[in-house]
Amino acid sequence: MIFVLLCWIYIFIITQVIGLGFYKCAGRLLKTDINISLTKNTVCGIVVTTVYAQIFSLFYKVGLIANALLIIACIFVAVKFKDIILEYLREMVKNIFSWDGLLYLGIIFVFAFAASRGNIHADTNMYHAQAIRWYEEFGVVKGLGNLQWHFAYNSACFAFAALFSLNFLGFGPLHCTTGFIAAALCIWALGYVKDFSSHKSHMTDMCCVALLFYAVVNFAGFVSPASDYMTMFFALYLIARWAEEIESGRNDISAYALLSVLAVFTVTLKLSAGLVVLLAVYPAAYLIKGKRYKEIAAYLALGVVTVLPFLVRNVIISGWLLYPFPAIDLFNFDWKVPEQYVMIDSAQIKVWARCLYDTNLVDMPIREWFPVWWSSQEHYAQMLVIFNILAVGLDVALLLHLIIKKEKINFNIILLILVNLGCLAAWFVLAPFIRYGLAFLLAFPMLSVGMWLHKKEGGLYKLVSGTLAVLMFFAVSSYCDHYFMDDLVFVKSNLTEPYYIRQKDYDTSEMDEYDMNGITVYSPKEGEVTGYKYFPASAYDFMISVTELRGSSLKDGFRNTEYRQ
Repeated sequence: MIFVLLCWIYIFIITQVIGLGFYKCAGRLLKTDINISLTKNTVCGIVVTTVYAQIFSLFYKVGLIANALLIIACIFVAVKFKDIILEYLREMVKNIFSWDGLLYLGIIFVFAFAASRGNIHADTNMYHAQAIRWYEEFGVVKGLGNLQWHFAYNSACFAFAALFSLNFLGFGPLHCTTGFIAAALCIWALGYVKDFSSHKSHMTDMCCVALLFYAVVNFAGFVSPASDYMTMFFALYLIARWAEEIESGRNDISAYALLSVLAVFTVTLKLSAGLVVLLAVYPAAYLIKGKRYKEIAAYLALGVVTVLPFLVRNVIISGWLLYPFPAIDLFNFDWKVPEQYVMIDSAQIKVWARCLYDTNLVDMPIREWFPVWWSSQEHYAQMLVIFNILAVGLDVALLLHLIIKKEKINFNIILLILVNLGCLAAWFVLAPFIRYGLAFLLAFPMLSVGMWLHKKEGGLYKLVSGTLAVLMFFAVSSYCDHYFMDDLVFVKSNLTEPYYIRQKDYDTSEMDEYDMNGITVYSPKEGEVTGYKYFPASAYDFMISVTELRGSSLKDGFRNTEYRQ
């Protein structure tokens, strides 16, 4: 736990200073005064350092040198903006010795408790830990997806985790990034919600509640650097910040444009969040209408810099621009993951999410697989889905009320709702694992409740909308109750675990050894737990048997021998 807190302090300093430096440079480039804060600096710093780590990985392993260069950059920024940083420090010290400060410190310690122990995500056991270690050992290698197709997923989350793993210090690999992100964003959300009574509108408040509840749902998983967690946290923060900008009434297009860049970054964490980039329609329309072409070029450049290293890594590790989407087939490298594997992997994601577990059923129509999927969900998960269906009804009631009253419709709000709804539709059709779309399953109905709280009119509207709101409360209550109880049990059962100094290590298992051109490659004797310790490892021995090195070392990469391109 102490190691977790020390790591968080280091991450906070780096992200805070890097974020501040980025905003100051961006403000001068765009000739605008960007509104900054501790949370905005931290989030910006996470984005910049993650993109930096991805770019660095294209040339060298992500470890000591990557951190050293980052520290040097921080020193330059700190010297340049020392007055602002000193003001931040004074404000932080002042806040620590307040009731709010004590509350935030409590959150930090409780979250550090969870991040020092808990449950390693199944996918982290299968491939996340190995993917992070590939960053640390080699940066990037060609055809890595041939060793295990999951390595081709290439979430930017792993770049951030590798940068702050700090394994080069000799204390073992730290995996504190999920907990840090959760603590930083939850402190921001709680700080916003505590002023609920002073807010005239409550969309942001309810989105913050959604973010806080997402942390409750995944509290026991903070120890795991899973791509799902980082993606969902950033998606919820993006939606909440967009709502905050709407409710501020500023119509600051630069703020929306920068949030659009954050949307692009969120997609690099996991492609399943892809439709959030449609939020960029709003600032794009204003910038084009105002003929602000220099600003358009600047924001496009930021978006390209954010996504380009992700795409380049995709091509290097898999031979595909977007994996696992075989429709975009642009390259024919010898390390390219065979199309047959891509099709199988894509089909597996769909059928497992639909609870069918047979790739031959991938084309089964919705009317046939939906009853199977629905009956496989726990009751509290079913009620979460009903919570969202009721939210659609509440949205319709709100819209009809606006039309009947001839009130002005805010099309930015409509866009935010439609993007959330689109993300939910894509989640349901493509891969309806609850955890894949949980951010949107929480944010969509909470936006509806936030808008409803703003309306005070009576009559038929009050009867209909009030009934829907009450039903929504009862629908989601079982989901809340389940996870609150789970967290209480988790805390109680982990109080005596010996992780108050060092963090719990990644899970591991007994391994078989395979020779690949004189290099030992590991695979689990049973199950699919590869972990971090044994490297390189693949969860599937059959993939090892049809894979060969492209040269004499791991740095040369891998290619498939069964399906030659």
